Order: sequence, then C-alpha cells, then structure tokens
Amino acid sequence: MEERRRKCDVAKYLLSKRRLLVALLLGQCLSLLLCGTGTTSQLLEAWYHLSVPTTQVFVVYVLLAAIFGSALATRKDFRSILRDNWWKYAILGILDVEGNYLVVLAYKYTTLTSIQLLDSFAIVGVMVLSFIFLRIRYHLVHLVGVALAIVGMVVVFLADLHSLRTDGGEHQWFGDLLCIAGVTFYAIGNVAQEFLVKNHSVVEYLCMIGLVGSVVTGIQMCVLERVQLVNAEWNSYIGLLLGGFGACLLLFYVITPQVMRLSSAVVFNLSLITSDFFTLIVGVLFFGFIFSYVYIIGMLLTVLGVAIYSTKSPTAASPGDSCGCLVRRLFRKHAQRAAPTGLVVNDPAALPTISVLETVRHLPDSS
Repeated sequence: MEERRRKCDVAKYLLSKRRLLVALLLGQCLSLLLCGTGTTSQLLEAWYHLSVPTTQVFVVYVLLAAIFGSALATRKDFRSILRDNWWKYAILGILDVEGNYLVVLAYKYTTLTSIQLLDSFAIVGVMVLSFIFLRIRYHLVHLVGVALAIVGMVVVFLADLHSLRTDGGEHQWFGDLLCIAGVTFYAIGNVAQEFLVKNHSVVEYLCMIGLVGSVVTGIQMCVLERVQLVNAEWNSYIGLLLGGFGACLLLFYVITPQVMRLSSAVVFNLSLITSDFFTLIVGVLFFGFIFSYVYIIGMLLTVLGVAIYSTKSPTAASPGDSCGCLVRRLFRKHAQRAAPTGLVVNDPAALPTISVLETVRHLPDSS
C-alpha cells in the first residue's frame, strides 16, 4: 500500500512537471542543433578558410519569412500586426542578427569550446533582465542550480585549457570579445523573445523575425561579405556544410518559441549548456581535442544544476512587487526608522522636509 502511494505521488509530480519536462527535452534537441551550427562553422573556417557569418544566417531568415509569412498573410489581422508591432520585431530582429553575426564570426579567431562556454554566460544576463522587466522572482534553489551549472561550464573550460588543442591563435582574445558582445545581444533578445512569444502567436514571431532578419542580413551581406563570396572557391562540400548549418539553425528557430512558451528564457539557456558536452565529442572526432575525465565532472555538475533549478518554478511578481515598488518600500521603511516618534512618513519624498532640529527635539533624553 505504501509503495503504491509512493508511485502515485511520483506520477502526480511528473504530471505536474510535464510542461517543464517537455521543455527540457526540447532544450536538449536545441543543444544538439546548436552544436551542429558551431561544428559546421568551425569546419568551414578550418578546412576552407571561409568565414561568411551573415551569408550563413541570411538564407535561414529568408526561409523563415517565406514559410511563416505565407501562413500569417492569410490572417485578417495581418496588416494590423505589421502596423502595431513592427517596431518590436525590428528591435528584436537587429539584436538577433548581430548576435548571430558576432558569435559566428568569433569562430574565426577562437576555439569551439571557448565560444560554447562564453555563450552560456547569457544565463546571468537573462536572469537579471527577467527580474527587472518580466518581474520574475527567483528562489534560492534557482540561484543554486544556476551556480552549479556555471561551475560545470568553468570546469569544462579549465579542462580545455589543459588539453593540447587550446591554441586559438594570437587573436583568441578578440574572438572571446566578439562572443561576449554576441552573448549580450542574445540575453536581451531572449528576454524580449519570451515576452513576444507568450503574448503573440509563434507564427507571427517567426514571420516577423524572418522579415526583419532578411532585410538586415541582406544589406549587411552586400556590404561586408561581397568580396569573400566572389573570391571563394565553391564546391559541393562547402555547399553541404552551409546547408547543414542552415538546417540546424532553421530547426533551432522553429523549436525555440515552443521552449519559451512551455518554460522561460532561463530554462532555455540552461538547457543549451549541455551543448558543451556535445561539442567535446565533436572536437575529439574532428578537431583532435584530447579527452579528459574532467569533462565528465563538468557535465555532471551542469546536469545537476539544471535538475535543481527545475525542481521549483519561478514566480511572477504581483503588480505591487515591481522593482520600482520594491525600491519605494525600502525608502519608506528607511524613512519610518529615521522619522521622529509618532511621525508617519508615507512618501519617501517627505523625508527631506523633516528638519534636523525637529528630529533632535523628538529624540529621548539620554541623561
């Protein structure tokens, strides 16, 4: 009887977490796809010395606009969507394009593992921005989970430093800076993406991001990569690598909104951490990375951190719990403590009107 009750409790718990479990499963699919985009970009640079990051994502944006634009155009509110929401998607599209451009460009200067590590630090930025703008409140279990996941990433990075293939070249620091800049754009874009996906349709989001991305990358491709495209020695292998990159990124864009809807931008970024382990396997197979058992430790720490984070869902703050309200309450509490006995201060702005002499006069006589 007791065993049956335990099984029922486990089943109820899993059912209550089914949305999160599906999100984590889809997140691992995204992690594999992210590893695929990184691997194909690294192979293009290592084997053919071809670095055309804008061209690589241009085709994906065109496909998104064509596929989901045809579906959105059949809706009666298509014009109102363009008129009312174009500026939101324009900002998000620019952030997305430049984030992709900088991260893909970083493969030219630094190592695959370093990029995967730095890319994962978007988690911290996403948590801060979600706390401020989406009013998401995190608990201690979430902080512990994220800390463990980041420690796992650092362990993987330190193991990479001790391997024989950490020579990203004399400009590796420049590649790291490019990746950090791209990650910053990713963090801002992920939070904006979570808001748009949860308040608008996925078809609308994918169509608009495809339209904006096509225009921005088209212009950028003509300006920055025209000479490289003309001088490149094209062959079927380059075409296969570009096609593989495009397929992985296209699926990545299609699945990402589903993860955002089922969970949050933080869970999305946490799920992508395991791409470091997939990258390790690819690095051993294609780039001569030396395997170290320290990678296993880092992977286990990462998985443990994601599991701990997933045990409890973050809570959304009530309208009175915004950052501004929290600051005002802190000032009001400080004002009450500083005010003379019997004087109630409901507005922090009223605090300066309390004169020093009046405050001293109301203080108890210590003699």
